[in-house]
Amino acid sequence: MGMKRGQVAIAAGLLLAWPAMAQAIVNDASAEMRQYVRARLADAAGMPDAAAASYARLLQASPQDKRLALRTYRQALTAGNYKLAGLAAAQLDRLGALPPDGTLLLFAEAVTAHDWKRANATIGRIEREQVFGFLAPVMRGWVAYGRQAPDAARLAAPTGGSQLSNAYSRDHHLLIALAMGRYEMLSDLRRLVAAHDVRSLRLQLAAAALLAKRGDLANARGILEGQTPELIRARATLDAGKPLLGAIDTPELGLSDLFAQLAIDVKGDGRSPVSLQLARIGGYLAPGNAAAIIATADLLTANGYHDAALALLDTVPAEDPLWEAARQERSGILLSMGNRQAALADAQKAAAQPGASAATFVELGGILADLNRPAEAVKAYQRAIDIDTAQGVPNWAHLFLQAGALDRSGDWEGAKELLRQASKLAPGQAVILNYLGYGMLDRGENLPEAQAYIERASSLDPNDAAIADSLGWLYYKRGNYPGAIAALERAVAGEPGQSVINEHLGDAYWAVGRRMEARYAWRAALVQADKADSDRIKRKLADGPGDRLSAN
Repeated sequence: MGMKRGQVAIAAGLLLAWPAMAQAIVNDASAEMRQYVRARLADAAGMPDAAAASYARLLQASPQDKRLALRTYRQALTAGNYKLAGLAAAQLDRLGALPPDGTLLLFAEAVTAHDWKRANATIGRIEREQVFGFLAPVMRGWVAYGRQAPDAARLAAPTGGSQLSNAYSRDHHLLIALAMGRYEMLSDLRRLVAAHDVRSLRLQLAAAALLAKRGDLANARGILEGQTPELIRARATLDAGKPLLGAIDTPELGLSDLFAQLAIDVKGDGRSPVSLQLARIGGYLAPGNAAAIIATADLLTANGYHDAALALLDTVPAEDPLWEAARQERSGILLSMGNRQAALADAQKAAAQPGASAATFVELGGILADLNRPAEAVKAYQRAIDIDTAQGVPNWAHLFLQAGALDRSGDWEGAKELLRQASKLAPGQAVILNYLGYGMLDRGENLPEAQAYIERASSLDPNDAAIADSLGWLYYKRGNYPGAIAALERAVAGEPGQSVINEHLGDAYWAVGRRMEARYAWRAALVQADKADSDRIKRKLADGPGDRLSAN
C-alpha cells in the first residue's frame, strides 16, 4: 500500500529540509549522492514528478550511466513527463540498454509525429526483440490506416498464428475496418458484442461513437444493447441528440486503446513497472482517451501514487461514456486511502444526478455499509432494486446486498425473505444459500432446513473456505465432530488467517479432546480477532469453551 497523505506531507517536508539535513547527516557526501537520495525519497513519498526531476539532473551529470538512465526513463514515464522519458529512452538506446517497453515509446513518438516510415521500421525492431512482437499486426494495421493504405484492416486481421496476437487483432481489425467505412463489418461486430466478453463493452462504445460521429444514429444505438451504466449513459446521450464521445478513428486512439488494454492484461498485482509504463504510453498517444486514463490511474494507485491517480481521473469529462467508470475508480482510490467521507460525498453527488444508474446506488450502499450505516445502505440498495425493476432486469446481487444491510440493521426476517427471493432468481449461487443457511444456524432456527441450504452451497462450491466453515460449524452444532473437523480443516487451509474459522476449528478440536490443537487454533484466531472476539478467545485459552463461551 502507498503512503498516506500525512506520510507524503512528512516526506515533502524532509525534501524541503534536505540540504540542512544532508549537511548534518552526511557532511562528506557528494552532491550527486544527495541528489540521488532526494530522488529516492521523492519516489517513496509518492511524488513521481519530483523524483523524475532529480533523476534528470543526475543523468545530465552522468550521461553514460545506464542504470541511472533507466531510472530516469521509468520515473519520467511514471510521472507522465513524456519529454524527459523520450530523452532518457534515446539515451538508453544510444547506450544499447533500452528495455523492450522503451522501444514501444519510440514507436509511439513516430506515430504521434505521423512519421509512418519510422513507425514501420520500429515495428520491425519490436518483432526482432520478440517481447511485444505479438502486437505487430495491430500496430501495422493502424500505421497503414494512418497512411490511408487500402489494406489497413487486412494487416490487422487475426491469422492462424499466435492466439495471443489474435486476441488483440480481433477487436482492432473491426475498429480499423469501421474507421475505413466498411460497414459490412457490423454483423461481425454484433456477433462479438453478443458474446458479452470482458472487452465487448469498450468495443460497443467505440464503434457506436464512430457511427454516431458519421451520422448513422440507428446503427449506433442498435449496438448499445445492455444494462451497464456506460451503455445506459451512451444511449441517453444519443437520445438527447448530443455528441457521443469515445470514437476510435485515428491511429493514436486505436494504439492508445491497445496499450491500455495490454497494461491491464499484464497487470498482475499492479506493481510491475512495465504495466504502468504501457498505460502511460497509451496516455501519451491519446491524452484524452478515458480508457487509458482509467488504466493509468488504476496502476498509479497500485504503485502508491494516489494523488497523481486522482488528478488524472479528474480530467475525464462528464460527457464521456466512461465517466462513471472513472468516477468509480476515483471512489475506490479514496476508499483505499481511508478517506471514506470523501468517497461518500462523491457517491452521494453521483446518486443525486438525474438518471443515476443502479450501479451508482450500489456503490453508495457499499460505502454506507462500510461506514456502519446499514439503515441508510438499505435505502440506497432499494433505489438500485427499483431501477432494476423499472428496466425489467432484476439483479440477485442487489437483493443479496440489501439483505446483508438489513441483517446488520437488525431485521433478520426481512433479510431472510430477500435472500429467498435472490435464490429464486439465481438458484445456483452458493453464496446466497450459505448466507441463508448460516444465518438460520447462528440463530438456532430450523436446523434441518439450514443444513439443507449449507450442504447445497457446499456441493455447488466445495472449495470456498467460508462455505466449508459454515458446513463445519453446522456439523459441530449437530454433534458430528469428525465431520466438523474435516470441513473446518479444509476451511482453514483455504483461509489460514481467518479468525472465525480458526476459532471454530479450536472448538471442534476441544470437543473431541484434542486440547493442544484446540489452543493452537485459538491462538491463530487471536491474530486477526477484534476486541470482543479477542476477549472471548482468551477465556477459551484459559478455561476451554464451555457452552456459554462457544464461538458465534
